[in-house]
Amino acid sequence: MSTDVRAALAKRRLGAPYELLLFAFVVSGLGNWIYRLALPLMVFELTGSALNTAVVYALEYAPLLLLSLPGGVIADRFERRRILVVGDLAATVLAGILALIVTSGSSSVLLVYLAAFLLACVEPLYYPAFQGMVPDLVRDKDLERANAWMQMGDNVMSLAGPAVAGVLIAAVGYEGAIWADAGTFAVSALAMVAIRTRSKPPAAPGAQPVRRDLRAEVRDSLVHIVRDNRPLLSGAVLFALANLGTWLVQANLVYYLSDYQAMSPGLIGVVFAAQGAGAVLGAAVCPWLGRRFAPGRVVIAGTVLAGAGIVLLIPLRDVVSISVLWALIYGIGTVNMVSWFVLRQRTVPAPMLGRVVATTRMIAFMSIPVASVLGGVLEQRWHNMYLIIAIAGLLRLLVGLGALLSPLNSAAGWRDPADP
Repeated sequence: MSTDVRAALAKRRLGAPYELLLFAFVVSGLGNWIYRLALPLMVFELTGSALNTAVVYALEYAPLLLLSLPGGVIADRFERRRILVVGDLAATVLAGILALIVTSGSSSVLLVYLAAFLLACVEPLYYPAFQGMVPDLVRDKDLERANAWMQMGDNVMSLAGPAVAGVLIAAVGYEGAIWADAGTFAVSALAMVAIRTRSKPPAAPGAQPVRRDLRAEVRDSLVHIVRDNRPLLSGAVLFALANLGTWLVQANLVYYLSDYQAMSPGLIGVVFAAQGAGAVLGAAVCPWLGRRFAPGRVVIAGTVLAGAGIVLLIPLRDVVSISVLWALIYGIGTVNMVSWFVLRQRTVPAPMLGRVVATTRMIAFMSIPVASVLGGVLEQRWHNMYLIIAIAGLLRLLVGLGALLSPLNSAAGWRDPADP
């Protein structure tokens, strides 16, 4: 390899601390997918009940609503790298205990439920610290690229994680898969320990000490979002309404493809693989878009385009065209997420970034369980997925157009590439 090539590659790197963070994020993401697939399958095998299996998913989602705000406060009170290490170690211990229980031959569904809930509790405490640490490890001008790589890693795990989990379960059984799950979290913890760069303290030198009243700290983040950073409020509401539209379709996609389009499981897998590939490509174009457009405006344009794409799903019948369109929709979704991360990281003061990440994330995700249930209810009553798809796409389209009149349609968070 020539000196020039090595120099070019070194220039493109974002630094060893960031690369360790990215590695840890991807490995722990694989661990999340292993237990998210293994635990529902275990319950279904033990009970044969679809309802009991669905309870696992509910338990895995509930901590997001219960613990997001405390997770944000923790991310702003303590050194963020240590939070991530503790989170990974906690997941290692919990998965290890579950593996011991399964290895012992226990068939208690209640223990599986408890494990699902406790493992899911780690994520909302982990995520705000992780998001808050990214701007501590890379230069401001590299935030688009850093977030794009993170989102790309997340999408790769969404694509490969279930497959790896399925292979593990088939090869070594549930107990072996869960032992491997515990191992992924341990590896992630070791990578976090190897990061020598400390994340920023919760307050700048000379600032007032961080208050220890949980309600006051949460209130501070809400005041920042509602009064001081209106683009963030507009964006959180946009994502909540857009998710309402998206999940009317997403939650029923397998049903739609199998029942309406008569696709085999293999062809449905092609569609889901395409969405992962599209998301990876979307992450690849984020740095280019970030140099040219303000992140809020990228989010608005992406919301409109994704809404139009959902409507275009209606006339498509073959696996190739559906896969291509769904890949484009997921690629746009990835662009939106990366732009949203950059907007938060550039406009929120570092001492409250964890709380603001947690609060806006909770607002944006609150509509997902509602939409998932609503989509199923509407299909059961109307027996017309095409109408549901049209409503979902038009809702997202109108939300994006309405956001043109909101504070999100501003230059907030944009950085001139000419700036050093």
